[in-house]
Amino acid sequence: MTIRGKVLLFSAVAFALTAVMGVALMRGTSLGRRFRDLSAQAYEQRFTLSQLRGESLVYLDALQLAQGAGRDTRALRAAQLRRIESHFARFRILAQQEEALEGVSREEEEEEFQELEQELLLWTEHSEARFRPLPVQLEPRESQPREAIDEFGRRVEPLLERALAREQEEVRRLVLSSERVVRSGRIAAVAVPLMSVGLMFALASTILVPLNRRLRSLLEGAERIGRGEFNSALPEGTRDELGTLARGFNQMARELEASNARLVQSARLAALGQTVASVGHEINNPLAYVINNLAYAHEEVRQGREPRSEQERQALLEALADAREGAERVRFIVQDLKSVTRTEDAGHGVADVAAVVRTVAKMAAHELRGRARLVSDCEGVPPVQGNATRLAQVFLNLVVNAAHAIAPGSPERNEIRVVARLSAPGRVTVDVQDTGAGIPPEILERIFEPFFTTKPVGEGTGLGLAVCRNIITAMGGTLSVESTPGHGTTFRLSLPTASAD
Repeated sequence: MTIRGKVLLFSAVAFALTAVMGVALMRGTSLGRRFRDLSAQAYEQRFTLSQLRGESLVYLDALQLAQGAGRDTRALRAAQLRRIESHFARFRILAQQEEALEGVSREEEEEEFQELEQELLLWTEHSEARFRPLPVQLEPRESQPREAIDEFGRRVEPLLERALAREQEEVRRLVLSSERVVRSGRIAAVAVPLMSVGLMFALASTILVPLNRRLRSLLEGAERIGRGEFNSALPEGTRDELGTLARGFNQMARELEASNARLVQSARLAALGQTVASVGHEINNPLAYVINNLAYAHEEVRQGREPRSEQERQALLEALADAREGAERVRFIVQDLKSVTRTEDAGHGVADVAAVVRTVAKMAAHELRGRARLVSDCEGVPPVQGNATRLAQVFLNLVVNAAHAIAPGSPERNEIRVVARLSAPGRVTVDVQDTGAGIPPEILERIFEPFFTTKPVGEGTGLGLAVCRNIITAMGGTLSVESTPGHGTTFRLSLPTASAD
């Protein structure tokens, strides 16, 4: 899955969890409002039922007073009937609202209310008939109130009690349901956020931990490429944005490796050009030996004088030996020259540091002449992992650069010292020190940049030190520099020993 897809998934889960919590909150609010409305209606019904009982007693008192005063009781009856009808109309409205809130039928309750209404209406009419004013010659019966109350208790009170009990049970049921909802709401209020946080944390971990690991891997790979380890491929992984980035880095590394190979070859040719003059001088001397001694031997043989004295015979042999020695020296110089043009991989093979430095000393003799002495202390260190030819190219560049940093004319006071030592288990450190002019601090940070040079146009390409660092890095080593203006420069190479692999 792509990073964009993971981010969208994370956002979708976060939105879904927020929506769930919102729905739960809305549902809890809706249930609370519903229980509030149902409880209010149940309490209102209980209050109205109790009010009916009280109004009935008040109605009896009003009838008795009206009878005693000789007033017409029919008005009281009509008013009481209107109140009863109004109360039961309200009951029906509340019942409809309860049906709408609970979604259940209230037919049984409606029948009970109808029965209670009919009995209460009948009792109201019967009571009014009992207390209706009598003719003057008749006296009111003392048992009239008692009869009305007995009738109320026999016909109306059971229905009222049953309705009140039902409403009381309804209130109790609503209270229990409300408590259950509150408990569930409390549990949900704690559990849902905790579960949401846990889920979000787990999802974030599954996204961020691999992402962080892959980013760290890409960073380490980019740093290796930056150090010149172009053969170190980055893990491409899945086909997401980071995989595309890794493939781009790997393609760049392959192109840089090809470019680096071309730079190394260019630097090798430049180094070869720098040594041509030195090699020419080195070859001229032994060739002079060969030509002069062969000419002498040729002249002696051409004269054909016999017998020769022992002294003449010895001189002829010495001339031939000098010629042979000069030819051998030319052969060695040609072998050293051929070693510079080879194209082996820098990271493979085993190199003897002391032998490499000795070869470089002969190749750089012309550049050193008249400037400084080359002092080598490289014996006794173990062989290093790497190609000897490439290592010779590095030392040749460093020694020639050191020679160019020393003004000619005082070779007895200046020296270039190459010192090798076993600095740590599996590591050999080689210092190339000179007593030259040093490197200014503002230039020191840039000397390893490709094409950076302080030499005049036509005398340097600026590739030598950049190629040297790439070669040493390919061998698994490091190349650093320390310099103090006016007190010389030290290049320090750290290389793995051949047994370190």
